[in-house]
Amino acid sequence: MANLFVANPQALKTEGERVVNQSVEFNKNVEKLYETVEQLTSSGYVSPAAAAIAADIKSYRGDLNIMTAIIKDYGNYLLYAGDAVVKNEQRIIDEIK
Repeated sequence: MANLFVANPQALKTEGERVVNQSVEFNKNVEKLYETVEQLTSSGYVSPAAAAIAADIKSYRGDLNIMTAIIKDYGNYLLYAGDAVVKNEQRIIDEIK
């Protein structure tokens, strides 16, 4: 017996919106982190150890931006998948008529 493909387009869209929103929140937290690091290191008194830690933290910014983009892309994929299921179902219905 063939496997049955079952997709819930509304669930896909809901989850996609949730994941996209999480990417926005993740990005806001990344921005807050780097604003804090910048504030802490822009004062007149910064120890060499603090400067080294700040530089190390700053070195991960590109990775965090990539993570933000991947999270958002996955959310958009879920939204696209939900739309694709609806369009496919509508195409099948139209062909039956």
